[in-house]
Amino acid sequence: MSEDNQDIVTLKIAGIEYQLYCPPEEQSTLIEAGEILDKRIKSIKRKTRNLPIEKVAVLAGLDVVNEFLSNEEASSTEANDESSATDEKSAANVSDEKVDPSEEENLSLKLVDEISELSKL
Repeated sequence: MSEDNQDIVTLKIAGIEYQLYCPPEEQSTLIEAGEILDKRIKSIKRKTRNLPIEKVAVLAGLDVVNEFLSNEEASSTEANDESSATDEKSAANVSDEKVDPSEEENLSLKLVDEISELSKL
């Protein structure tokens, strides 16, 4: 029974506590994911005070997944470039393809603005 308690992780996201089963070897990753999501939710909530927390959570989730997919695509592109070009040429291609952080924030704000407008309908 004490083993089962070791597999339970408590996360606090957007002021709500969640108790989740998680194998010990994955707990640090789950805790980090919860912290990232909580910070994203808080950031979006500050920018859109009138948006319900459910919509803020969806926006935060979309933002995190978008960032993950962008990083995954950049890593894939980087690996392909390195295998087919010299190191110097690969470094130039990777620096050209990096997403500007302000562009990512603009995408988040654009999504927030669009959802805010939709919620007014």
